[in-house]
Amino acid sequence: MDEQKVYAFKLDELFPETEGPLIAHGTAGEILEQIADTWGLEDEQENPELELSLDGVYPSTRALRAHHLLEDRLGTPGAYPEPNSLIAALLREELLRPLTDSEYEDWMEEEEMEEYEEVRGELDDEWVDGVWET
Repeated sequence: MDEQKVYAFKLDELFPETEGPLIAHGTAGEILEQIADTWGLEDEQENPELELSLDGVYPSTRALRAHHLLEDRLGTPGAYPEPNSLIAALLREELLRPLTDSEYEDWMEEEEMEEYEEVRGELDDEWVDGVWET
């Protein structure tokens, strides 16, 4: 799966709490991590068997759980052995699509603004009215 792709999910029935599409970026495992975050899934801290099954493909146990939940909701439990095959299936089923150029530009602008605000928030303690405080 291309790590540079940005996808918009059309899983409205699976994400009723979100307005508009869920936008995810990264590897298939990272996309599953973002889905897990949207669903509010938590990492399983005390499950060594689950930890071993991550194999570096999933960033966390909650990404693996999101994979299993998506398979269940699609009615295909166990059909996709790894994240790339699940993401490919979501693309085939048209539940996942790449962003259009204008959607991508809007998304990048929003991401850049969030990063700017985060950095600006960190500077507020040291920077007041154009003067560094010591």
